[in-house]
Amino acid sequence: MNRGKHSSATVGTFYRDLIMMVIGILLVGAAVFLLLYMFAGNPDPEAIDTTTPSLATGSTAITVDDGSTTSTSGPTSTSTTTPSTSDTVPLRPPEEVRVVVLNSVGLAGAAGRMTQQLADAGYQTQQADDFEPEQDPSRIWYRDGFAAEANALLEFLPGAVVEALPDAELEEGSDVVLVLGAGYTE
Repeated sequence: MNRGKHSSATVGTFYRDLIMMVIGILLVGAAVFLLLYMFAGNPDPEAIDTTTPSLATGSTAITVDDGSTTSTSGPTSTSTTTPSTSDTVPLRPPEEVRVVVLNSVGLAGAAGRMTQQLADAGYQTQQADDFEPEQDPSRIWYRDGFAAEANALLEFLPGAVVEALPDAELEEGSDVVLVLGAGYTE
């Protein structure tokens, strides 16, 4: 029987060649995966941890836009963003935070009433004023270093968007600016 120049002499050599080919493919795949992993870098497990550390009774966790977590004492209502780290930022007491309230919805006296609520809670308040254009939804704008305090103010303005101050010249002398927007009700 004439098998040809490249044919295997036995069936066993066929399976041996097949196994060697599968092992070769697996080794090449493992090498590619290892190279991709090395070039992508080793992800920091703390940076992707989305758990909030547990706090003592009577405390509340506040996560700020930069991903850090803060705790406060007392009954507060907070909103959190997706944390990227679990660093703790000290929260300034209300008497160290200068706040101004602006009314963008034309609800007569609303900014003044909110200013009084903040003053009663111990915040340093500034003269309430009007703001244009109308915001939808309400906004809590903060200067650098006051993100945690801005998130704490969600207690007074639930549903507001907390973000960095869009214009550094806006309401100079204030640390946090609350802008009453569409949908705000007293």
